[in-house]
Amino acid sequence: MDTRRRLTEAFDTVSAWADAHREPAPEPAGERAAGRFEAHLAALAEHLRGGRPLPYSAYAGHPVRPPHPAAVAGRLAVSLVGPEDRVFDGDPSTVALEEEVIADLAAMLGLPGAHGHLTSGGAVANLEALWAAREAHPDLGIAHGADMYFAHAHMCAVLRTPAYPVPTDAAGRMDPDALARELRRERVGTVVVSAGTATLGAVDPIADILPLCRERGVRVHADAAYGGFFTLLVDADELRATPAARHLRALAECDSVVVDPHRIGLYPSGCGAVLFREPVDGAGGWRDPLAGDFSSDVPRPGELGLDRARPGTLAAALWLTLRALPLTPEGVGSGLAASLRGTRQWCELIEAEAELMLFQQPELDILTYLALTGEQHPRMSRVEASSRHILRAGTADAEHLAHPSHLSTLSVRVLDFLRRHPRAVADRNRTLVLRSALLDSAAESRVDDLHARITALAAAAPRRASGPDEAEPVAALP
Repeated sequence: MDTRRRLTEAFDTVSAWADAHREPAPEPAGERAAGRFEAHLAALAEHLRGGRPLPYSAYAGHPVRPPHPAAVAGRLAVSLVGPEDRVFDGDPSTVALEEEVIADLAAMLGLPGAHGHLTSGGAVANLEALWAAREAHPDLGIAHGADMYFAHAHMCAVLRTPAYPVPTDAAGRMDPDALARELRRERVGTVVVSAGTATLGAVDPIADILPLCRERGVRVHADAAYGGFFTLLVDADELRATPAARHLRALAECDSVVVDPHRIGLYPSGCGAVLFREPVDGAGGWRDPLAGDFSSDVPRPGELGLDRARPGTLAAALWLTLRALPLTPEGVGSGLAASLRGTRQWCELIEAEAELMLFQQPELDILTYLALTGEQHPRMSRVEASSRHILRAGTADAEHLAHPSHLSTLSVRVLDFLRRHPRAVADRNRTLVLRSALLDSAAESRVDDLHARITALAAAAPRRASGPDEAEPVAALP
């Protein structure tokens, strides 16, 4: 899609309608503002030169996709009129668009009767779901995977609700046996499961966890901020035969689910959604009677929950994006399928490569790996030194490199590393491994080149730790 042309079309369309309802600013003020804008715009561009724009052909780092051009055009164009959808009588048009978007997301997750609303991000959406959990079971705590999104424990602290971390298996997934032991203590009212962790892309065994919780009347909240969109592929070749497909299907049985459209590129940034399978007092079906004089007979999305200061541009831009790129296997799913294929192709290359080793097998499209540094059994201090070298060297003076590569790293605790690689040399408390995600469909065709670049960087990485900070002694192991 030609982003510049779409932006022009979007601005022209919305401006023509908006200009009929507003008076132009006095000309002298407009001229002064234009002069300041041009000068500082040049300064802003200079500041941004230190970063990397997305999409960026050599980017294979953090698993957050660049925004779809329709989302950019929609958000910028609608921001010209600044609608707010907090209350129905404030802006009924974007409230109606939000209801359509929520219906689309609910259908994708197998929750056609669910209700919910958009939020300013996945963190706020999860906070609201945990708030609902506390209201449903005020005297009980919340259990979550020990390796899940770190903010869940922080949210429990904010809500003054006990948090109980549940041990995970060697792939970073919640251990059902450990959860069953925790549930027998009768102090948990809600279990938080993950449909694709942001660190490893690990999918908890949701289908196995649900019966354990139902047996004891415990709610299940799914943080599907990243992996929820892969439900589009549970019947496709890329996922059908995997264990993850079964557990992604089970999202339809959870009491609440959070998804994060901006992670999949459906919105520039700051866009989440929380959906509740059934109304919960104090949460998704709640509205404060003191917050305004509501003109609607039933609660509308903009009137619900904690996050009621979001602009109407959120709903309008996401609505436009989902019409241009629908939530179907052929729409949004096609890009995710390409990412899965590319990840598995890259995984095979790493398994056949003498310079690199997988940290663990990927479940979705997040790939973790490390440089072997010439050792049969990796030494953790050298793994970190190599990861730092590859990360820096891949983008050092990237404008002049023939083949730059932009990756990310993941900090791993010593015991987590040893569970995956028990013969590694644990000479420090934690290390860094490399992490990559292919963020667009075109990246699938670049896997061979990207792998070759990283292999060359790994071959040139230091073969031993250098400097006093590179070899921190490991703590006593149990």
